[in-house]
Amino acid sequence: MTYHHGTETKRIDGGSSPVYGVPSAITALIGTAQSGAVNELTVCQTVKDFAQFGNIVGAGFTIADAADILTRYKSGKVYVVNVLDPARHKTDVVDEVLTQDPNTLIAKTRKPALTAVANVKDGTTVLTANTDYTVNMTTGEVQFKARRAAPKISYTHLDPSKVTEADIKGAYVAATGKRTGLELVREGYTLFGSDAKIIIAPEFDKTATMRAALGVSAEQLNAIAYVSAPKGTKLSQAIQGRGVSGSINFYTSSDRVHLFYPHVKNGDVLESLAVHAAGLRMKTDVEQGYWFSTSNRELLGVTGMEFPLTARLDDKQSETNQLNEVGITTVFNSFGTGYRLWGNRLACFPTTTHIKNFEVAQRTGDVIDESIRQFELQYMDLPIDDALIDSLLEGIRTYLGTQKSLVGFSVELDHDYDLVDAFSKGQVPLKYDYTPKLPMERASNTSVMTRKYLINLVSNKG
Repeated sequence: MTYHHGTETKRIDGGSSPVYGVPSAITALIGTAQSGAVNELTVCQTVKDFAQFGNIVGAGFTIADAADILTRYKSGKVYVVNVLDPARHKTDVVDEVLTQDPNTLIAKTRKPALTAVANVKDGTTVLTANTDYTVNMTTGEVQFKARRAAPKISYTHLDPSKVTEADIKGAYVAATGKRTGLELVREGYTLFGSDAKIIIAPEFDKTATMRAALGVSAEQLNAIAYVSAPKGTKLSQAIQGRGVSGSINFYTSSDRVHLFYPHVKNGDVLESLAVHAAGLRMKTDVEQGYWFSTSNRELLGVTGMEFPLTARLDDKQSETNQLNEVGITTVFNSFGTGYRLWGNRLACFPTTTHIKNFEVAQRTGDVIDESIRQFELQYMDLPIDDALIDSLLEGIRTYLGTQKSLVGFSVELDHDYDLVDAFSKGQVPLKYDYTPKLPMERASNTSVMTRKYLINLVSNKG
């Protein structure tokens, strides 16, 4: 010991450490964009963030379409993966006839997102760029300097229709050591410290194979894949799709997939109900908590449905109830209600009757389990002794005791193990159980008509 004539202090960390809950309001969006990084994981929260991927909606660019919906809910963050590669997903157009507005002298190409203009002609005469005309490459608007008798244009444009399901699914590319498409979502924790809790691939989710891929990714990340029925699906097809004779993407009993039907309308534009549900899920998580259901909450910017559905709170035969009964979340629209998301169950319902078929129960378990796993990192490789065991148990017990999402819980060493044998192998087995709060999905009233209160008439007369 070094000689010291005086006083000194050695500080040590005492007591248990807190468990911090992981964020839940994160959605992964895989799709196509007219601009922005290709096959990179990009975090977006605001309209300004999404602008890097373009803002032309209704032109087949699914990221812009989804961003238009998600930003209405103004909550959470989105991991965006754009798979549209300008070098591959493009189309050449030769001598497209233009219709010039006689007042503004503007004409517009049939397709936006131009990458190159080969030439602009008036009949057979080739016009000069910037002298005779200018082109807005984003919108495809051609501003002429004078009236033209027979304007034509040859150009190249980004073509989202050439993006395949394989592009969306992605892969690990050994040659570059990089992931693409849906595979990139697995890097969310490494890059940003949190995994996505909702996964969407609007428009591409219409096939059974893509739905299956989304479900696999959700299983890996302990997330939920939100999947919409294809556009044009009728009510009977949606319900039949849950069975073996179904022809759509709904034939699954995964507890990692949430099914949505039908598409909704914003004016004349059809929008994915799954994307709306993702925005509403993040908004609910941020404003109230992940244990609150998104059912019976109003959808923003929705003015109609692709196929109207009957909806009554007290009608078991209503079409909304028929959909919920087979594990499909839908839209409730009745007198004075507006358009509200309606349904709580994952695709595992009705096959699975365990409470995990409620989305909020599954997500509560996901958040709790991941939070505890991350908490345990700081104790890895420390000596196994009473202090370590007490710190683990007390930390988890304190965390669960503060969770508003739970009805009750318990924490202990897992005595199903031979604890001495486990300790000798460097293993500390812990066991915690809990009951999540569940949404009231049904109110059952017993109404009794009786004559017994007529006695009040007699007693009041003295």
